[in-house]
Amino acid sequence: MMKGGVTRLTVAATAVALALTACGGVDTGGGTSDKAQQELTVTAFAGAWGELFKKSFVEPFERDTGAKVNLVYGANAEWLTKLRAAGGKNPPFDVIAFTPDASLPAASAGLLQPLQTDKLEHWKDLDPTLSSKSAYDGKQYGVPLTTGSTGLMYRNDKISPAPTDWSDIFDKKYCGHVALPPLTYNPGLEFFSALVTSQGGKLSDPAAVDKAFDTLKTLKGCVSSFPANAGAAATVIENGDAWIMPFWDGRAFAMAKNGSPISFTYPKSGAVGALTSYFVASGTQHSELATKFLDYLTAADNQKPFAEGTWYAAGNDTIDYNDDFEQWVEHGPEVYKKFAWVDYSVATPKLNEWQQRWNQIFG
Repeated sequence: MMKGGVTRLTVAATAVALALTACGGVDTGGGTSDKAQQELTVTAFAGAWGELFKKSFVEPFERDTGAKVNLVYGANAEWLTKLRAAGGKNPPFDVIAFTPDASLPAASAGLLQPLQTDKLEHWKDLDPTLSSKSAYDGKQYGVPLTTGSTGLMYRNDKISPAPTDWSDIFDKKYCGHVALPPLTYNPGLEFFSALVTSQGGKLSDPAAVDKAFDTLKTLKGCVSSFPANAGAAATVIENGDAWIMPFWDGRAFAMAKNGSPISFTYPKSGAVGALTSYFVASGTQHSELATKFLDYLTAADNQKPFAEGTWYAAGNDTIDYNDDFEQWVEHGPEVYKKFAWVDYSVATPKLNEWQQRWNQIFG
């Protein structure tokens, strides 16, 4: 297996704003028409991810059921804000994509509907470790779509030999060529969590957090850029502003597939899981249709092309991937069990404070 190998596709995320008025997922009248019952409003991340999502899941669902899916492209923060504004009544979306940093507060606020897993045809095929990351207070809320691994993306024309662990990013020979996402951007928090864990601590231990911040101080003056979104991350590594940065395996492999001199290392002390799951909004009037959509979303036949196209491992453990995927992407139940998962129950309430400490270091 290549692990630390290459693959590339430049992910140019072009935000596509779809109007929320007249979305089929929102009942704006006193009753529910037959037409409205056959429509769903579903969120998807913008850009190439969203286009592949449409092809892999939406088009087969619409073809087989006759239902219509209104796709709303965007990102976590805006969807959570709109769900909060709805307060569990007439939500603007029926089915929502969330990473754990957003799904935990959404579930805690009663904005997501617990799932009846016995009604999901493919539930038994889903990885239990991944599924558990969207279960809160003993209730299952989400189904895993894909998981990435956060490790070290690097320029293989600038760095040799390949880095092997998180500590390599602090090597003085990379000073001036390090990209470091802020903690408010998922790869940044995932890296910080991995740093705490790799030093033998836990996010819940203030002394371990202090130790990680002290280690970060050694990077002061060595960081050339602070990318806060996927587009910026791709740009700084591709144009050579940075040679190494914490990032996701799928994005790195995609860029390499397109011809960039990009490689990826799964750190030996543990990569961090970067999970995307799908949820049903509280207050939706289309629960039955939403459950049908989740069945399409979790079916191996639909997840396989999406996973292979994004270079992120699928939530369904029964998939037989193509040779390139098997060669490059670390995946499977034993991999997920060893992930250094972010403890969002600790990180979320501390995030603003930690980001302020991060800002004091890097200005």
